[in-house]
Amino acid sequence: MERFPVLGRDELDADQRKLWDELTLGPRGFYTGGAEAERLPDLYNAWLQFPEFGELMIRLGDAIRATSELSGKLRELIVLTTSAILGARVEFDFHVPFAQNEGLSDELIEAIGSGETPPFADDPERIVYEANVQLLRTARLTPETREEAIEAIGYRGLMQLIAAVTLYVVTAYTTNVARVKLADDFSADPDMLKDFFAGKQVSPD
Repeated sequence: MERFPVLGRDELDADQRKLWDELTLGPRGFYTGGAEAERLPDLYNAWLQFPEFGELMIRLGDAIRATSELSGKLRELIVLTTSAILGARVEFDFHVPFAQNEGLSDELIEAIGSGETPPFADDPERIVYEANVQLLRTARLTPETREEAIEAIGYRGLMQLIAAVTLYVVTAYTTNVARVKLADDFSADPDMLKDFFAGKQVSPD
């Protein structure tokens, strides 16, 4: 199956150009090609087919990274868990260095990638992992997991967890259906990428 058609800016309508400009001229420009971009990375290229939806997804990602109740380590745990369970290996592999940067152990990352129950460093890791898996498999939480999650990260954190799972379900669906690959002709400073996915301000020179 071929990947989605690669769109250039000159081919886009007004709504698509708005999303293109947000992705290339906004905070993500340092890894999407910036003002000189001739095409977008595959994930965003697919979202150009429904730009209003793509806009919502990037806003959701920004909001999740700005939260304090759900730490960077737990956010990356959700990315890896959701991507692994839904078979979005390209997203899993892309986020491994960010997960390591946030303090997730190599043993945990390897176990998630292999479909095994990972060794947890603490209760919040275990609780968020179990909640993530239950949401994906049953669309609900057991009473025990629900109460543990509220105790560990609060009601706000629990809603942020649900939002993060939702975002990376959408990302996995897009990755799998659009046959997203990591393009060889896109590159970005790895430290800037780590800062971006940690929710820090990134200021390209």
